[in-house]
Amino acid sequence: MLTIAVDAMGGDNAPECVIEGTVQILREAENRFEILLIGQSEKVRPLLDRHDTEGLNLQLLHAPEVVEMTDVPAIAVKTKQNSSLVRGLQLCKEKQADGFVSAGNTGAQMAASLFVLGRLPGVLRPTIAAYFPRLDEELTNVVDVGANVDCKPEHLVQFAEMLTIYQRDAADIEKPLTGLLNIGEEENKGPELLKQTYRLLQEADSKGKLSFIGNIEGNDILSMKANIVVCDGLVGNTMLKFGESIPAFLGSIFKPSLKKLVASGKLDPASADIAGTAFREIFLPFDVEKFGGVPFLGVDGISIVGHGRSSSRAVKSMIYMAEHMIEKNVNQHIAEAFADE
Repeated sequence: MLTIAVDAMGGDNAPECVIEGTVQILREAENRFEILLIGQSEKVRPLLDRHDTEGLNLQLLHAPEVVEMTDVPAIAVKTKQNSSLVRGLQLCKEKQADGFVSAGNTGAQMAASLFVLGRLPGVLRPTIAAYFPRLDEELTNVVDVGANVDCKPEHLVQFAEMLTIYQRDAADIEKPLTGLLNIGEEENKGPELLKQTYRLLQEADSKGKLSFIGNIEGNDILSMKANIVVCDGLVGNTMLKFGESIPAFLGSIFKPSLKKLVASGKLDPASADIAGTAFREIFLPFDVEKFGGVPFLGVDGISIVGHGRSSSRAVKSMIYMAEHMIEKNVNQHIAEAFADE
């Protein structure tokens, strides 16, 4: 049985949705998990008492402090040692928990993961990737998406190598393809940083560490051309936030247009319902809650971060993600790959 520490206070919908997701997964996956729910007991306990938790492998651990979404990451980690976020990672460091999940402050969780867990041997910088929509059953991950902005070529190459291991081991993709995001496909395109990165990715390919297909452009990201899209954190985070805004933006245009068509008699209500259903299905590939969260790759422990707006379903998915990372020995394989670096 795995022990997973869960940040009860992390996220816009915490602690309610975190409690709901935790109780649901303990009922759903009987005897697979013990959950250490960490948070302010005076807020968590009354909500927890609304659920039937008898017989569930669940402990509530009090943590008086909370790392807020608005907190400066480095300062929060240093000044809020008794927060649910820091305490959860400490439990992993002390081997009292096998993994930690939170939908709280991403920057603070990265800083705390580095401070408490440290880096795996040979890793220059840990990173996080994001899932992008894809029409087939494989994955498209963009890395980095905000953890590292001032990247050097060797950092970008390591990100691709770690993500290759993750996709191969955790997602069963036999040969993940890596593309370097650039302003053109030609080898000599882009700033010197990307030219150097291109050469290092070629070297990594020749050593069998990854499969490099060369430069790709923005219009290749959704085309299933590459499983791994490499860029710095500024570009990656900008793409991620832009992508997240698309469904809501198009919905704000589509819904009033549909209402006008119905009001004018050009479309009957039944047809409008069908059109609305089809519209919602179009955006199923954008559903990040089926993954729940993403792991910090390169830290010496299992630290999973979710979206700030995570629901109870996303919380469950994060816990399953932690389980998958542990069972597939992803961290061990990353450490083995970088042992001589």
